[in-house]
Amino acid sequence: MESEEKKTRAQQAEETKRHIFNVALNLLDECDFEKIKIRDIVNAADVSIGTFYHYYKSKLEVYYETYQLADEYFEETVTQALTQPSAKERIFCFFDYYARYSSEITSLKLTKLLYNSSNKSFDRQVPKGMKPLLKELLTQAIESGELYSDDSVDEMVEFLIIAVRGQVYHWCTNDGAYDLRQTLKRFVERLLKVYTS
Repeated sequence: MESEEKKTRAQQAEETKRHIFNVALNLLDECDFEKIKIRDIVNAADVSIGTFYHYYKSKLEVYYETYQLADEYFEETVTQALTQPSAKERIFCFFDYYARYSSEITSLKLTKLLYNSSNKSFDRQVPKGMKPLLKELLTQAIESGELYSDDSVDEMVEFLIIAVRGQVYHWCTNDGAYDLRQTLKRFVERLLKVYTS
């Protein structure tokens, strides 16, 4: 009985945290980040300032919750979509989902907000999600002989992720003026040539 109660409390806590995040996202759709105050978020979410600070240290940290959601999305949704016959095709599919997440699931406004030099969430280490999934795909490609590298798989992950982030950053600085999915597909094709023997 007690463990059920704790589970319910944990679920309620997660729901409250996610509610604050969703409200903050809606506010970002309505106005610029700089104009949003924590007071606006708590009022719209109908929670106290104390509740806000229980879950988040700052206004910006609320938006960094996107990374948790992205890792969940890659773990739960993208993994299921990687059914292509070759490891290389699965890597292309992975990056198509990356482009889709950055340009369609996440708004341009939020993606621009996330792509800043103060954002340490880019380098977070997580046991599941985006980077571990890419590592698994690259390992499969090396084991099948589709890719080759003297670099470690971890170095390959970093190389590809950093390069792709640069392309997304370029898309942001151009206000989303081009199709990120098409551009990123060509970009990843060129990047993988580095690892083709």
